[in-house]
Amino acid sequence: MPPALITLACVIGFVVCWSSGFVGGRLAMGASMPILALFAWRFLFASLITGLFWCCTRRQQLPLTALLAEAGIGALTMGGYLLGVILALQFGVSTGLTALVAALQPLLAAALAGRWLGERLGAQGWAGMLLATLGVGICVVDDLGSAQAAPAWAYALPLLSVVSVTLGSLLSVGRLTALPMAATLTVQLWAATLIFTLAALIAAQGRLALPVLDGITLSAIAWLIVLSSLGGYGCFLACLRRLGVTQTSTLVYLTPPVTLVWAALMFGELPGRHGLLGMLVALLGVVIALRRLSPTHTKTPAAGAAG
Repeated sequence: MPPALITLACVIGFVVCWSSGFVGGRLAMGASMPILALFAWRFLFASLITGLFWCCTRRQQLPLTALLAEAGIGALTMGGYLLGVILALQFGVSTGLTALVAALQPLLAAALAGRWLGERLGAQGWAGMLLATLGVGICVVDDLGSAQAAPAWAYALPLLSVVSVTLGSLLSVGRLTALPMAATLTVQLWAATLIFTLAALIAAQGRLALPVLDGITLSAIAWLIVLSSLGGYGCFLACLRRLGVTQTSTLVYLTPPVTLVWAALMFGELPGRHGLLGMLVALLGVVIALRRLSPTHTKTPAAGAAG
């Protein structure tokens, strides 16, 4: 297969699978077990799959320091990021709005990491960021006005997720090829397993619910493992190695509209008129800001995890 077609397949797979993580979180709400426990088991099963592949293909002993560093990155980019996303969905923040807030992560990374990026956003970049923030604010107001509005404080949860994944992404700069893909996935998935296991134990007062063998629960776990963990993170790493970090980060901005299509088809979630206006304003801000980012600059912090 020509390299261009392989790259295109990676791009399409990344956008589709990345957006599926938000839908997977929403789908897991209907499972017959606590969602935090479901995610803990999901990460455990996914890490066992990638760990088995890693054991079968590894050619050398990896340094402990590199493994611990990847675990720390995974705790932030997978564990902390997704914990905030799941809690936001659990408290009633809409799927599309959660995805929209999460999609602002590369802009936040660019704003906070000028010395790592080697460039500043500049006046036009900051104007774009402010416009995108205004668009998100319009969406939040629209969501608060809906019949099933979430508590006002719950809208801070996706922002905390963005902060977590941005910190993890900054730590990952310069480590994109430090470990083989299977090793990176395995260690980061194990770290996320630990984060969600602790969260589930705290929420259930020391008990971790076992997986329930019904159709909805098994479908949610399979969705999250195949599409979100293996598909999303696998395509993410493949895009990083083929396109570089900056171009891969820009693909994140395609996930909110794809997430909206998922949510509309599967759950009937449709934004109001003000919500649509806010998304257009946010998209315009993103386009303005991204024009200030060099398409060949490859040290931009990586985009965050979705699922």
